[in-house]
Amino acid sequence: SSWLALGGSPGSPKSPIAARLLRRSTVARRSSSGRETLTPAKVHLFSLGLSDEQMAKVSARFGRDSSCDVEGKVKPILSWLASLGLTDLQIRQAVVAFPTLFGYSLEQKLKPVVQWLSAMGMSDAQVAMVIARCPKMLGYSLDRNLKPLVQWLSKIGMSDAQVAKAIATCPSLCNLSLPSNLMPKVQILHDKGFSGAQIVSTLTVLPA
Repeated sequence: SSWLALGGSPGSPKSPIAARLLRRSTVARRSSSGRETLTPAKVHLFSLGLSDEQMAKVSARFGRDSSCDVEGKVKPILSWLASLGLTDLQIRQAVVAFPTLFGYSLEQKLKPVVQWLSAMGMSDAQVAMVIARCPKMLGYSLDRNLKPLVQWLSKIGMSDAQVAKAIATCPSLCNLSLPSNLMPKVQILHDKGFSGAQIVSTLTVLPA
């Protein structure tokens, strides 16, 4: 069974449940000592196997979501990430890189982004790779970031498969400004004599 379900971590003692209880006991003592106030959400994240250094980064950026519901928010989102095909390590890295993902609605925000990626023609493995490489993708706006980008890439001649490949290769492409970043770069290529086909090929292989 996954350590996400049992609460242990790779390399933990034979009883992952015992390891989880020990870990929670440790952080509970920290809270009672007055050194740090630990919400149930933070305690649960500790039990996932985050190091003290990683947890410090998460806590520093947790902000208003530090008291979010463990059963209603944290656990469902973590289980969903696992169902997408992310490994235990990738899930921990995603939490550290983008802890505010727990502030989003799973049904109204996170799942629609993944469904949109799949609708573009990405395989399950490609979707998992995109989320693992750029978990902030889950926070991008479909209407302000993702859809306008795809429409523009299609307009300059990229096929659906080429658009999917470009985003899978460089997920952070979706957060670049069209008017102040991508459009000027394409114009520079035009000015240097690149053909439309050459520009499309460049954006497919080296999008950013």
